[in-house]
Amino acid sequence: MANSNTETEWIRTPPPSGPLWQRIAKVVYNPTDGSFFGRTSKRWGIVITFYLVFYAVLAAMFALCMGGLFLSLDFSRPSYTLHSSLIGANPGLTYRPRGQEGTVVEYSVEANSSDVYTSQLDEILEAYAHEVWRGGITECTSEDNFGFPFSPCIFIKLNKIFDWVPEYYDDVNNLPADMPDALQDYIKTTDKLKQVWVSCAEEGSNTNSSRIQYPWGMALLGRYPFQNVGDHPSPILAVTFTPPVNTPFTVRCRAWAKNIVYNKSIKEASGYTRIQLHIHDTNPATENPEENTT
Repeated sequence: MANSNTETEWIRTPPPSGPLWQRIAKVVYNPTDGSFFGRTSKRWGIVITFYLVFYAVLAAMFALCMGGLFLSLDFSRPSYTLHSSLIGANPGLTYRPRGQEGTVVEYSVEANSSDVYTSQLDEILEAYAHEVWRGGITECTSEDNFGFPFSPCIFIKLNKIFDWVPEYYDDVNNLPADMPDALQDYIKTTDKLKQVWVSCAEEGSNTNSSRIQYPWGMALLGRYPFQNVGDHPSPILAVTFTPPVNTPFTVRCRAWAKNIVYNKSIKEASGYTRIQLHIHDTNPATENPEENTT
């Protein structure tokens, strides 16, 4: 008989039926057992306490792991460099300004749409304001509007690879056979041989063109290696292009150092950057800016 009474205490009868609103109201608060949303105040207290403790422990474990991680990091240099890093030991080239849409630097002479590019260059050169080599440079600056619109200055930059030290072509009697003659002649006339050289050529051609000029010389100006000490911007060089108007103009600029691997494939490019310009002008008198300057 005792067992029967014990079992009946655990048998729950179905709740009495009633109107829908009454059943919904009992879900929120049931006056029979004093429960809110199916739990009494005591049960709610147990649940809330459990989750507070559970998430507090998770937060403490996460904070402990992150603290250990940050203590193991050196914020002045990456943990993995050169060949042990994901980016490897072969620095790439890039250029500024970049096109507004896609990769083509495209603008119209009449609409003064080149202003957006000169603004980009003004911002970029602020990082180089304290470089010692900036002294004496008068071309490709804001004073001459960076050569825009007809002879824009494009700034070639070498990407940063931490701890990378260039192996220079500093022997004028031992220059690579595929190095352009114009660059070889330039190297033979300069007394600063420990530099990373740059040569540019119209795509499909390996010869120097009168449409390409190097007002700052043919070497990337900056400091090596990258050690994250003080203000250390990427080495940079200004190259002036005078492309024909209303005609797409594509140039490849290559960096020269013994440990810069050159691969001219577009899919896996390395050691060079590809620059595309398109200047629009409806004035027939400026169809060929080279002839107008003679």
